[in-house]
Amino acid sequence: MKRLIVTCLAVSISASIFAQEATDKKVNMGIAYQLGLNFTKPGTKRIEKDGVGVQNAFGLNINFNFNDNIGFATGLEFDFESYRIGMTTLNGSNYYLYSDSKIIQEEDLNGDESNMSKYQVFELTGRKYKNIYVTIPTMLIFRTNALGDFRYYGKFGARTSFLVKSTKIDQGNIFGNGATGDDIDMIEAGSPLYPSTSSEMEGMKTPYGNDVSAIRCSLGVAGGAQWTFTGSTMLFAELGFYYGLTPINIEGSGKNKTLFNRNPGSSDYFGLKTTQTQFCLKIGILF
Repeated sequence: MKRLIVTCLAVSISASIFAQEATDKKVNMGIAYQLGLNFTKPGTKRIEKDGVGVQNAFGLNINFNFNDNIGFATGLEFDFESYRIGMTTLNGSNYYLYSDSKIIQEEDLNGDESNMSKYQVFELTGRKYKNIYVTIPTMLIFRTNALGDFRYYGKFGARTSFLVKSTKIDQGNIFGNGATGDDIDMIEAGSPLYPSTSSEMEGMKTPYGNDVSAIRCSLGVAGGAQWTFTGSTMLFAELGFYYGLTPINIEGSGKNKTLFNRNPGSSDYFGLKTTQTQFCLKIGILF
């Protein structure tokens, strides 16, 4: 009986020491994985949302503990994201000019629409984006006192993302018989000289930051739980909601735009504008 009592006391003291180690540690570092759903909101009537996108993110997470209940959460994460947009015909069909894999900007025409004859034409009906970001979260974290091996917490703050790479797949129509930008008026009139064929264009390129914004910032909240299973090592899981403060799509400015509607004898260039809301599940381990 005495041995049982001593054993129980030893276990209790050890658990208290481990719990104290976890709460006394000023910095916890570890790795995490995040799965998110991207809800895209059009900022112009020229486009519409097309389904729900996906986010897969992983990276380093760091918690700085000011005291037992308040801290600062940051890190360095790599986000791999995809989403779709559809094009409306509110102002007619939507086109861009291209040469090989390069999408032509308005400024490439040098103010002379006769230069459109140098380039092929594509009618855009939809676009799928695949973006890679480096993200730095900056969030305050508020924790409960330890309840056994568990602690519960809430977060509030921002996620700032920097675009590393963006690729896209364009859905739409190409036109036969060597149609160029100079033939768009006849295409608009339904000329049988330029029959259309449904097509996908992969790997089409625009200048960095011209189609997808180079910086994205979102503000959000998250809540979750930590389980301290040995020493200061913790497993955690959280759910988060993040609202996009800055656009993810803002195509060009001035004469850097690439998409246009055709009016008789002239082109009306326009830009894309979208923001994004994300619902995320994050799991990870901190040491």
